[in-house]
Formats: sequence, C-alpha cells, structure tokens
Amino acid sequence: MKALLRLYPRRWRKRYGVEFEALLEDSRRDPSQVIDVVRGVVDARTREAREGVIGMRRVLPWTILVACDLVIGWMNFQATDDVQAVAAALLVAGFGFGLYRPGRAWLFAILLFLAVPFSGAYADALGHYPGVGKPEPLYQSVIALLPSLAGAYAGVAVRWMLRRSRA
Repeated sequence: MKALLRLYPRRWRKRYGVEFEALLEDSRRDPSQVIDVVRGVVDARTREAREGVIGMRRVLPWTILVACDLVIGWMNFQATDDVQAVAAALLVAGFGFGLYRPGRAWLFAILLFLAVPFSGAYADALGHYPGVGKPEPLYQSVIALLPSLAGAYAGVAVRWMLRRSRA
C-alpha cells in the first residue's frame, strides 16, 4: 500500500503523506481499499493539473499584454512622424483584450497605451528621433489613449453582440 502513496503528487504527499500512511496501516487491506486509493490518486492528479491550467490562464493574458506593449513600444520608438502603424497596433491589441475581458477593458487599454509614453521617454533619453527634426512634447502621446480605448471598447461591444445573438 505504501507504494500507492508514491503515486500521489509531491505537494499532496508533503501535506498529507504521514497521516495517510498511518491511516493505510490501521485500515483493512482488500481490493476495495486499493480502488479507493487509486481513485484518490486520479482525483489528486486531476486537481493538480487543473490548478496548473488555471494558473496558466491567469499568467498568459499578462504575458501577451507585455509582449504587445514591447512591440508597440518598439514600433513607437522606430516611428518617424508617421504613427498610423502604432495607432493600428493599439486598436487591434485593445480590441483583443476588450473581447477577452470586457470588465477590464479600461485597464488593458491604459496598460497598452503606456507603451507609447514610455518608449517616447526612452527615445528622448537616448536622443533618438528618426526622421523628425525635433521631438514632440511627451504629453502629446496622450492622444495614443484614443485608439487603445476605442479598440478595447469595440471588443467589448462585439462580445456583447455575440452573447446577445446566442441568447
């Protein structure tokens, strides 16, 4: 029976192993107990796998957000006076995050937008102004919030329409 204890996940064994081993020693040894232990192993392994997936579901959107911010910041850093690509990227990324999480669309829009002033400040610190004679004031980057918010709330609207059409 102790061999079956090794089938449980390490975290489970660390927390319950000593008690469970004592319980197994004090109880009857028949096929029904083996079946119960194996069923417990399957349950513990399933829960552990589910927790891993849930953890990944929490981390993945933030990882994608950071990647989007890095790409948008790089695009803004490389941009000349032509900023349509940056605005389009803010619009598309905002749309995706608004569609994914309507209740937090505003937060994702602001976090996406922040790539623009941060990359602008970084460019100012380096004196990097590709194709521009003099840099624009940093406060003008606030205008980048518009495509970010527009995209996020367009995603919210599409999600709302999709839910209404299913009902």
